[in-house]
Amino acid sequence: MKAVTSRDNPLLKSARKLRGAKGRGETGTFLADGRKLIAEALDAGLVLETIFVSESAFAHGLAAADRAFLERAEALVGPDRVIGLGERPYRELAGTETPQPFAAVFRKSAGADAAPFEGASILVLDRIGDPGNAGAMVRTARAAGFAEVWTVKGTADLWSDKAIRAAAGGLFRMRVREGLSAEQVVVAARAAGARVYALGMSGQDIYETKLRGGVCLIVGNEGSGVQADLAEQADAILAIPMADGTESLNAAAAAAVALYEKRRQETIAETTA
Repeated sequence: MKAVTSRDNPLLKSARKLRGAKGRGETGTFLADGRKLIAEALDAGLVLETIFVSESAFAHGLAAADRAFLERAEALVGPDRVIGLGERPYRELAGTETPQPFAAVFRKSAGADAAPFEGASILVLDRIGDPGNAGAMVRTARAAGFAEVWTVKGTADLWSDKAIRAAAGGLFRMRVREGLSAEQVVVAARAAGARVYALGMSGQDIYETKLRGGVCLIVGNEGSGVQADLAEQADAILAIPMADGTESLNAAAAAAVALYEKRRQETIAETTA
């Protein structure tokens, strides 16, 4: 492990920039905090570039699991890319009052320039502004068996720390495409053989709609729903039945219902085949 005391260390300066969306976008990298999230990224096959360790953690003694974790990281990147930081520079990097003792720089997962998988199930986030909501939807999509997540311009950055924590590792195991236009979403989804559905307040009953096979499911902005350009090009608008007097579900809850309705239908089809 290499000890760094200067705030001007090039690796540290580059990593600090990843707290902002601009830095992540320019470099194609992101910062993950904590042993669990870092291990999830490694297990998903993401490329580790640098790992930072709080020297205060060493002062209190590392548990056996932490030592094994660092040995794994060092074997991947070499000792010069395992950086020990004093308390002040580490807090500046972590950006929290009680930071976890490990932070790592990773390459984003592939998908931005790749064609969608044929017959893939795709979740599209249309101008979802809250990164916690966006991350929660990604987590549910992964659990429901969706392979890809796309975002329309105006959606929160999925690689922000808040979104990554909410996704709980799910983001690392999905193909990610960001900043698409409405036209790009529809063209790419149809090229992959997916039917395009938008969630809405009125439309055909989701429980009476066949959702097996390739599906592109669009979830809209928390306040205004799916934008008109997308809704008009969808194969159908899907509505979730609700009791009289209920205004709406929030975006993350509606997404969870729709994602698991697809999984429910496919599970039934598999068990009755």
